[in-house]
Amino acid sequence: MKTTMPIGQRISRFLEERYVHRAHPHYLPELAVFGVILLLGVWPMLSLVARALETMR
Repeated sequence: MKTTMPIGQRISRFLEERYVHRAHPHYLPELAVFGVILLLGVWPMLSLVARALETMR
């Protein structure tokens, strides 16, 4: 049996039922923790680069 609903509308309905009606978590704490981890990972490298440039003078 062939459906008469267009594929775009079927995809839209699927995404709406799957994702839109879920509870929306708070992303700010997760983003803040990611920023701290990123800063802690990048800070030593930036420090080494600054020290290397200082010794090259």
